Amino acid sequence: MSNKKVAGTIMLNLNDGSKKFLVKPVGETMEFVTTKVSEDMTALASMLQLFKEEVQLDVTSINLVELTNAHTEVENLPLFVFEMNEDSVVPSIGDTYVWEKPSELKTLLASYEIEGVPMF
Repeated sequence: MSNKKVAGTIMLNLNDGSKKFLVKPVGETMEFVTTKVSEDMTALASMLQLFKEEVQLDVTSINLVELTNAHTEVENLPLFVFEMNEDSVVPSIGDTYVWEKPSELKTLLASYEIEGVPMF
């Protein structure tokens, strides 16, 4: 079984023009949504499956807008950034995942070295 992990977030475009990002709270901090890459799926398919099954989002309502690498001292993760409109969001996503303001996401981004990857 593969030990490779992949990370992702969804940028929620609110009707008032502001944005929020899907993250996973961990104690007093937060993380990107992560999952192990399934041996029989691509990294993208593994991320979409998590959004569909755990977050219970309609994955047909999200669009991939960016693919980057997120580096820490411990790991190197492909980071998929999707977007969706507020009208498409499920009213409650549970306690495991939350929508955070961009200002809160800056702290999370500061813990990674973000590197662009060309999209094909």
